[in-house]
Amino acid sequence: MKEPDCASAVTLPAGLATGTYYLIAKADADEVVTESQESNNTRFRTIAVGPDLIVSALTASSTAGAGRVLPVTETTRNQGGGGAGASVTRFYLSADYRLDGSDRLLDASRAVPALGAGAQSTATTGVLIPADTVTGAYFLLAAADDGGSVAETSETNNTRYVYIRVGPDLTVTSLSAPTTAPAGSTITMTDTTANPGGGDAGASTTRYYLSTNAVWDAGDISLAGGRVVAALAAGATSTGAASATIPAGVAPATYYLIAKADADEIVIEAFETNNTRFRSIVVTSSGQ
Repeated sequence: MKEPDCASAVTLPAGLATGTYYLIAKADADEVVTESQESNNTRFRTIAVGPDLIVSALTASSTAGAGRVLPVTETTRNQGGGGAGASVTRFYLSADYRLDGSDRLLDASRAVPALGAGAQSTATTGVLIPADTVTGAYFLLAAADDGGSVAETSETNNTRYVYIRVGPDLTVTSLSAPTTAPAGSTITMTDTTANPGGGDAGASTTRYYLSTNAVWDAGDISLAGGRVVAALAAGATSTGAASATIPAGVAPATYYLIAKADADEIVIEAFETNNTRFRSIVVTSSGQ
C-alpha cells in the first residue's frame, strides 16, 4: 500500500536575499540507510523569495487633452511572498506598450506605502498631459516601483498600460433630411456635429454628399455649401441646419446622404475615420 504524502513546514532564514531559489528535498539526508543507489535521493522545485510589485489594474478615460489633467486609477499590488517597502508608481506616455528610454515621463507620481505579501494599494492620480503633446494615439503606462527602490523577485513585470487618444475628435452624431426629393430640388438637412475628444477643436465645416454606398470617398457627389461649425470644446456639440440643391442631372435612385464633419480637414483629430454619418434618400426624376 502506498504511503500518504506528508507536508512539512520549513522556515526560511531571516536574512535570505530576495531572489529565485531551488527548494530541494533530500531523502535519507542523514545517510543512515545503505541504499542500492545513492545518487537519486533529491527532488526540487523553484521558489521566488521576496516581494514582487506589479500594477494589477489601470483605468483612465480613453480620451485626453493636451495641457489637461487626466484622472488615472491604478492598483499597485505585491504578488510576492515577502513584504515590500514603500515605493513610487509613475506614469509615462509611450508609442508602444513597452517602457523604455524613449517614453515621456509625466509630471505625476504616487507614493505607495509598504505592502505585505499579497497586499495592494489603489488610488486615483491626476496625470497632466503635457501641453505640447501632439494629437494622436498613445499608450499610457503605469510603472510600479519606478526607480527600483525595492529589490523584487521579478523586475520585468512592473508595468501596465491603457490606450488613450489625445486631442479633439469631430464626428456627426445625428442627421435628418427628407426621405425623398426630386433631382434639382433644394433640401434642408439638420445635423449635430460633436467633439467627443479630450481636446478643443477649432472651427470647421460639415459638408453633405450623395453616395451609392455608406462610405464617403472622393467620387461622391458634393452638395453645394455646407454648415460652418464654430470651435467646439471637448465634449461640446453644435446642431444646425443647412440647405443644398440636388444636382438636376442626378439619376433617379436610392442614395446615401452623407454628412461629414471637418470635411475640409482643417482640424487635426485624434481619430480621423469616424467623421461621417448617413441616411438613405430616394432621388426621383426632376418635376416629380
